[in-house]
Amino acid sequence: MATPSKYSDFDQKDVVYKTVNDQGISTTILVPRNITPGKHPLLVHFHGGFLICGSKLYEEWHATWTIQFAARKNAILVTPNYRLLPEANGREVLDDISDFWSWIKTSLPSEVAKMAKGVEVDTTNTLVAGESAGGYLAIQSSLLHPSAGIKAVISQYGMLDNKIPHFTQKGQKHMAGAPQQPESEVDDYLQDMQKGAVRTETHPWEMWLFICATVQAGRYLEFLGDGVGVHAIDNLETAERVPACWIIHGKEDSLVPIEASNNFVDKLNQTHPATPLRYTIQPGEHGFDGAVTMDEDW
Repeated sequence: MATPSKYSDFDQKDVVYKTVNDQGISTTILVPRNITPGKHPLLVHFHGGFLICGSKLYEEWHATWTIQFAARKNAILVTPNYRLLPEANGREVLDDISDFWSWIKTSLPSEVAKMAKGVEVDTTNTLVAGESAGGYLAIQSSLLHPSAGIKAVISQYGMLDNKIPHFTQKGQKHMAGAPQQPESEVDDYLQDMQKGAVRTETHPWEMWLFICATVQAGRYLEFLGDGVGVHAIDNLETAERVPACWIIHGKEDSLVPIEASNNFVDKLNQTHPATPLRYTIQPGEHGFDGAVTMDEDW
């Protein structure tokens, strides 16, 4: 018997929010099936995958409890794709996120109205959440788009400091038990990569060896680049305000070490001490909360 979809309590619709090189980049709108007419909050979810793989509806990496939260709060859930590394760079990913937030303001209300009669989305009452690279994009959204109506942000084991040695120095790194990969895995992919290609979704296992080899070789920043605003932790220095933050990380995380969240939390406390902050550290590896439900104590 097939396992029910995590999104079974929602009606779904895919919409293109921008086009790059004649290729549409889409987002999925999910409206609770039992929603009633009136104004409802917005929950924006960004998927993970090191900004290299994944997709907007890859259920295994979308934590169950955040989906349940949206359903229980009768919130509109929106989850976008975006361009992926190394075909794109970090600045181009952030450009997609910027265009996505513009689309939220200009187009989401009318799209929701088409899906559910009498239902309004309150874009001034927005929660943003994401896992891993999605946590990075959630935090970046709150720092770079102060007019987006974001009231709170959740980062689950996010890449909040991508300048830590794990990402910048070559060495032995046992990522979720995976063996060390030859650096040629990176070079071979780059050699075969089509110039100007736009890639917005890829099953994780198709890019897993490339991800491991990239991090183990200390080459992640080579693909993220040094464009304006790509380092979330640095953006704390210029952000006028930071909405309420819930940072979540597993102690034994071997893909994005907890050092990344520790550093971000320390910097946030220095630059914006008045920001409401909850920092939850739990036992577990990367993605430890994937199957966690709303009934979990923490």
